[in-house]
Amino acid sequence: MRAGVYLRQSRDTNGTGLAVARQREDCLKLCRERGWEHTEYVDNDISAYSGKRRPAYEQMLTDIEAGNLDAVVAWDLDRLHRRPVELEQFMELADRHRIALATFSGDTDLSTDNGRLFARIKGAVARAEGERKSARQKRAALQKAELGQPSGGPRAFGYERDGVTVRETEAEALRQAYASLLAGRSLVGLGRDLNAAGFLTARLGKPFNHSSVRAVLVNARNAGLRSYRGEIVGPAAWPAIVDEDSWRAAHALLTDSSRRTNRTTARIWLLGGLALCGVCDDGTQMKVTYRGERTRDGTLVRSYKCRKFTHLTREASWVDWRVSERVIARLSRDDARDLLIDEQLPDLGELRRESDTLRLRLEQLAENFADGTLTAAQLKAGTERLRSRLAEIDAKMVHIDRAPLLADLVAAKDVRAVWENLRLDRQRAIIDALYTVIVMKRPVGRGAPSLDSVRMEAKT
Repeated sequence: MRAGVYLRQSRDTNGTGLAVARQREDCLKLCRERGWEHTEYVDNDISAYSGKRRPAYEQMLTDIEAGNLDAVVAWDLDRLHRRPVELEQFMELADRHRIALATFSGDTDLSTDNGRLFARIKGAVARAEGERKSARQKRAALQKAELGQPSGGPRAFGYERDGVTVRETEAEALRQAYASLLAGRSLVGLGRDLNAAGFLTARLGKPFNHSSVRAVLVNARNAGLRSYRGEIVGPAAWPAIVDEDSWRAAHALLTDSSRRTNRTTARIWLLGGLALCGVCDDGTQMKVTYRGERTRDGTLVRSYKCRKFTHLTREASWVDWRVSERVIARLSRDDARDLLIDEQLPDLGELRRESDTLRLRLEQLAENFADGTLTAAQLKAGTERLRSRLAEIDAKMVHIDRAPLLADLVAAKDVRAVWENLRLDRQRAIIDALYTVIVMKRPVGRGAPSLDSVRMEAKT
């Protein structure tokens, strides 16, 4: 007889396959005793209770259906099935093809009522054992999470294999990645940065791409937080690599359903995928196209075109210039620092009042010193105290998403020079944070385009 020997181990944490080896030894002994030829079907580290696909088991069923097997051998019935629905399907198939079923603990004749009853009872017991085991494992995993302990598994980027010790070279790269992300760097750009520095993914040892960078940055363990099934359950036993505010800001950014993921024209040109069509006026984006006019040397003119219709095409270089000039002008104003304030803070009014009071007191100190009622030492001490408190107030008012994007520009003496030296992805992120750009039709005539033909609506 031709027998299919089915071998399965639910969990093989160390990858040794020892349980499968023990099953194989007993099952092959049974085949030799009966003089059966055998073909092995092995599903290692796959749980039958979980319902995941078992490729070897499915192949064995296919071979039974094709008439290539006369018997099935397993160490025990629960190695074959943990779910009653699978058992019923197997019994129906075995009955049609008159398949003998042998296990190390004894044969089961599926052609009789008693044999099928025994198999069903055995299957029900296995199902119950699987459910209890699953419940115990879940409860143990939750308890481990609540205690802040590592979950085990593959090494996380930034940490050693024990899950607790920080690998400082990777940790520093992570800190820089968070800072760059919040300052407008794209995931694709971050992947290039990590690869250029010689880093590989911790789990597979492969170069980074936008998906693997995202997976690393959304991981709560980087902020010293323990999660369970996607929910934060408390502080972790390991040290944080980045502060919680930075992680939460990055997490919010990367999980925002409205986040644009266009990785072609939107990452090549300043406004591709950002600017909107003013003719449609319904949120339709503009795309980049080279179809249209040529310069005197024959070079195609790059243009922004409505993504849906042919009713609007504008030369990209002029639109880019117009938007850049508006951004530079806004960031050069005396009130540019107001852009760093989070208008949604519940206690913003109180913080602003205290900030104004502190600034007034600073002015009064300067006036008192000028009048001679304060000494230089008193002025210095008072100024340092007030400025320290003012810095605390400003830090509380800061917009966690905008501050990394705009802080150096707001403080720059030459905003234009800083802007022109920024990477494209950061320029795009700044524009997207400050304005909704709407491209209108070019006025008729040969004169210079009207500045109003690119509408820029400030975002609150």
